[in-house]
Amino acid sequence: MKITTKAKFELASAFLIWGSIGIFVDFIPLNSGIVAFDRSIVGMLFLLILKLCMKSKINFSALKGSLVLLCVNGALLGLNWILLFESYKFADVATGTICYNLGPMIVVLLSPIVFKERLSVVKILCVLVSLFGIVCVSGVFSEQGVGQSYLIGITLGVSAAVVYAVTVIINKQLDKIEPMDKAITQFAASTVVMFIYSLFVTSCDELVFDVTTVILLIVVGVIHTGVAYTIYFKSLPNVTSQNIAIFAYIDPVVAVILSAIVLQEINGYVILGALCVIVSAIVSELYDNKQKKHILMG
Repeated sequence: MKITTKAKFELASAFLIWGSIGIFVDFIPLNSGIVAFDRSIVGMLFLLILKLCMKSKINFSALKGSLVLLCVNGALLGLNWILLFESYKFADVATGTICYNLGPMIVVLLSPIVFKERLSVVKILCVLVSLFGIVCVSGVFSEQGVGQSYLIGITLGVSAAVVYAVTVIINKQLDKIEPMDKAITQFAASTVVMFIYSLFVTSCDELVFDVTTVILLIVVGVIHTGVAYTIYFKSLPNVTSQNIAIFAYIDPVVAVILSAIVLQEINGYVILGALCVIVSAIVSELYDNKQKKHILMG
């Protein structure tokens, strides 16, 4: 595996984009199944149009051997979105985000077993410090009661984290497939699954669209899905699972800070949490560079 700075920048950009999705979803007056369906179909169409503009064709021969795995992961992707969006409704964006970001921690802890990657003490400490930062920005330390709805939100968020970890592990096994082809195939599978799901949980009375809702759905489908997943998949072959785990903390920091700005609720815990995440990410990267130099010097 050739780890590159460009791949790390792409990975960070994807998580930066995803960090703002909670704000957009919060203003969409539709159920989670419809929003997930929108992400799937709009993201897929966006990528198909992009490939058409690039005069590029889908390499079906490369997809053939991994088609079942791609479809399974696509279905899991849709399930992941539904669980995350539902956690926002039962708890809040901050709580859903922190629970969801247990996913990268699950990945990094499994990396020695699944990917045969060495898990250093420094990496473990960086993940723990980042996790503490997320706890700070989530508002857990504020004086709020924990009701049944809040607990349901936490359960949904943790469930989304487990599904996320599975999708990352599967995608790492599909690194020989062209990123856009991989994304299109998975979005296609997710579209089918989300359509069937929405048929059972959505009534016609709920399908009320206005100009604002349509614009938000387009942004979530194109930017947060088509663009973000393309650069995310593109980066995977050239980053480690531990890189993914560290950079993933950009997502919750951006999400919670944006929520705080919109709601005008910035406080000391948000600042402390952001610093913990940023500093731990920098330390992790400096440690990676030091290890590379040590290996090159022999």
